[in-house]
Amino acid sequence: MIRDVPAADLEQIRSAAADQGVSLQAYLRDAVHTQAAQLRRRVAVARTAERLRGRDAVPETERQAVLEAIDDAHAERAEQLTDRPAT
Repeated sequence: MIRDVPAADLEQIRSAAADQGVSLQAYLRDAVHTQAAQLRRRVAVARTAERLRGRDAVPETERQAVLEAIDDAHAERAEQLTDRPAT
């Protein structure tokens, strides 16, 4: 339970939950889960940054090749999802 939530804030959250068709509890549970996941990602990124500190950067051509491969994979997956028959 969270106490002392300003009424306007609580009403905004209730409204958002209703817009999504979920209970206030489900909405807040999802918000807490999302926040915890974000915190885990921050820790992982900080750990990786520390591990890589002092190493040479990846050459720009390699970096661009990886980013292009990711973009291509996303586009291919989007096309696959678009072409799926409706269920």
